[in-house]
Amino acid sequence: MALTTEQQDAAYRDKKSNFMRWADQQTQLESDRALYQTESDKEAEDKKNQSEAPAQMDTMLFAILLLLCVIADLIDIFTVGTLGWLVGLFVDAILLLSIGLSKNGRKQFKRIVIGVVGDSIPILAVLPFRSIFLIWGFIKSRSATAQSISSVAHKVV
Repeated sequence: MALTTEQQDAAYRDKKSNFMRWADQQTQLESDRALYQTESDKEAEDKKNQSEAPAQMDTMLFAILLLLCVIADLIDIFTVGTLGWLVGLFVDAILLLSIGLSKNGRKQFKRIVIGVVGDSIPILAVLPFRSIFLIWGFIKSRSATAQSISSVAHKVV
């Protein structure tokens, strides 16, 4: 059965419109891919910039926590671990919660935990471990020199 000229023209127009739709879809896909690639490159660059900048502990948070730690350490020293141990537990809970909930303090959480554990040992409780490790965490979060020394120390160990 032979197709008439009108049927051939209609088939040709259908094929042409299908091809045009397909070409439009391909163009849209290419532009979507380019947009996705641009966005992913931008996100990767932002992530790289964020990872290079150290998370700094807030100065106000540090000052308040340092005041609490110094008071708790003084109580620990003068009571030789009796009343100071109970006060220390309370201060340790505040210290760990505030550092753990602070976005920038989480990077220093491990150092604070070392100080809390060191201050929980009865004989060593007279030493100001909490304050020392809090100061160390704050300096490490702020100073590029301290970070480079720490990275060299990690490489050596």
